[in-house]
Amino acid sequence: MNIERALAVDGWLTELEAAYLAQLASESLVAIEVGSWLGRSTCAIAANIQGYVWAVDTWKGSAEHVPMLADKPSDWLYERFLANTQGLPVFPLMLSSVDAAVLFRRTGTRADMIFIDANHTYESVKADIEAWMPLLVDGGVLCGHDFDRTYWPGIVRAVEECIPAFHVVPNTTIWSTEAV
Repeated sequence: MNIERALAVDGWLTELEAAYLAQLASESLVAIEVGSWLGRSTCAIAANIQGYVWAVDTWKGSAEHVPMLADKPSDWLYERFLANTQGLPVFPLMLSSVDAAVLFRRTGTRADMIFIDANHTYESVKADIEAWMPLLVDGGVLCGHDFDRTYWPGIVRAVEECIPAFHVVPNTTIWSTEAV
């Protein structure tokens, strides 16, 4: 698996998490990443995928990001993302998660893997799971980041409520499930 480029990008994804995404991507033709930030996870997926990655984000950050973006130009995040993913099979889509899911549904676009790491509130994660799960191909994998009861209880609650058969990848904060 090729994760060196991903690990060179700032972000919170660990090496084991990048390796897991890279492995999933190596078995995928189309991936959708919901929440891309600077592109660390995007690079892990795109450097290993057989096809391409749709990167869905507003590139404005969530509430927890406001302090670290306060002194940056409004397009700073997006420009850094583009630089970090340059040359990889990535198609950025600057939309909110749910709006992007509606667009994909209308066009009949489906994916082998969908990785959710956008807004971390319970309401947003629940909406993301409900919007994106139907867009998986049969046997596709829906997964997400930051399954942590201490720091992100909203994510934990949404995943436990919406996905009856999920597992947490050992030694990571990635939750994962196959479509039924």
